[in-house]
Amino acid sequence: MIQTVDMIIREVHAGLWFLVVGYYFYIFIFLLFFRWRKTKNPFQFAMAIFFLLLAFGRVFYFIGDFYADPRSLTVGLIPYLGVSDFWLMGGSFFQWFGLATLSATAGFMIFGKRWAEIAFAIPAVAIAFILGFVTLDATTRGLLSGGAGAIYALFIPLLFWYLAWQSGGKLRRSNFLLGLGFFILFAGRVIHSIRYPMGEVFFNNSITIPGIIAPGLIVIGLIFIATGNEWGQPS
Repeated sequence: MIQTVDMIIREVHAGLWFLVVGYYFYIFIFLLFFRWRKTKNPFQFAMAIFFLLLAFGRVFYFIGDFYADPRSLTVGLIPYLGVSDFWLMGGSFFQWFGLATLSATAGFMIFGKRWAEIAFAIPAVAIAFILGFVTLDATTRGLLSGGAGAIYALFIPLLFWYLAWQSGGKLRRSNFLLGLGFFILFAGRVIHSIRYPMGEVFFNNSITIPGIIAPGLIVIGLIFIATGNEWGQPS
């Protein structure tokens, strides 16, 4: 009976992440075909590619988290796809490349120089290749991904809030909402990455609550991002 309940909880968590992936693809299609196609705004194109890469990366994480991780199953059960780092490495590569795309565009928007675009992209590209193609032990991978991820979790929202401070009117509200949306989105990603220690410390070894909070925050963040992008459009 306990195993059945645990399996149901696991599938509910997987379903919530499936919703996140669908939302990523929805925002990609919306930005590319309904915004960039009309405006040819390079920022909207970069945002579209960012969410497409996030979607690809989350698909890899989705498989790795729920079908190739023994911790996602009840004790004694073997993961459906066996234990493999391939899915985690693939997810890391796509998601960090997405961050590189967004960071490069934000750097160019602030400084208006090609060197800023390249400088803002290089760290995320380097991390993408390291996490995607170099075999690392769990501790090293966690420190690199977690430490760099925490920096970007503050860096990206602060960039948009800086742009909000520098602008006015609808553009100010748009950039503020974009910064808030990315802050909430990254908060959800952080909670997901620490769901096991968080469950052990606060929820009696259960990841049920962190497993629901993480994708829930990401969906809320995506709603703010979509709203901010809409508010930034000319009347």
